[in-house]
Amino acid sequence: MRLALLVAVAVILPTAEARANCYEACVAERPIESQDHFVHADRARKCRDLCEGKALSRLKTAGLYGAYAACTPQPLPLEDFRTTRAGSSSWRQEFNVFSWTVKNDFADKILTGIDVSTQDLSLSRVSISAESVIAPGDTGTFVIPDFFDGYPAVRYATKVETIYACSLTQEEPAKPSGGAGSE
Repeated sequence: MRLALLVAVAVILPTAEARANCYEACVAERPIESQDHFVHADRARKCRDLCEGKALSRLKTAGLYGAYAACTPQPLPLEDFRTTRAGSSSWRQEFNVFSWTVKNDFADKILTGIDVSTQDLSLSRVSISAESVIAPGDTGTFVIPDFFDGYPAVRYATKVETIYACSLTQEEPAKPSGGAGSE
């Protein structure tokens, strides 16, 4: 019985490599020691900044930094938005920290940002942006450390509206199809 339980747990629990990208690994190294939002927000900022630095270093090593530095991020076309959204896990919010881990399956784009909409305590629509650097083939996390979205029931109104990317090709960026988040 115990052996079967151990085998089941081993099968269910992913390996550290399978579950963790840079941000998730960084956060996991710093266990929760407080219920204070500011402690969690500071941890999120430190991990986000550390991982962004590593991502920029990888871009430099790969020779892609120049294209990234020179680009003006554009919204992904609707089809690419849907592909990215469908291929990524759901966003998370813990201690008023929003995080969304995304896999960049585009060989010719660097994902650079997102716009998220939600509602505040007055039930007014609020748009919040996050930036990151997710190179082709990489997995990265968009993080918003101070994501106060009002009442817990309002979280159902939270959605990723737009994903921004830098094209690594010299073509004109594709026009978004009616707004990436409009479905």
